[in-house]
Amino acid sequence: MVKKNKEYKVKKRVVEVADLSFISDRNHPYGWLKRHYKHHRLRLALKKAEKVIASDHKTASEITRYYFVPKDKIYVKFNN
Repeated sequence: MVKKNKEYKVKKRVVEVADLSFISDRNHPYGWLKRHYKHHRLRLALKKAEKVIASDHKTASEITRYYFVPKDKIYVKFNN
């Protein structure tokens, strides 16, 4: 009988978000399919992330607004 190792390595996940204009800007060049795909991929990544890095304060507030990520999980890269 083979004994399985129950100790798994836990990876810390960090997601960096530079821009969310594809959601907030209605005149963005992405079509609806690419917008839908990027939205759901980002939603899953943010759900699994332990830390989220935003490029500025506006992006951080949009992450909280659209994806309901707690503010204590978001770190701002540049203070503008």
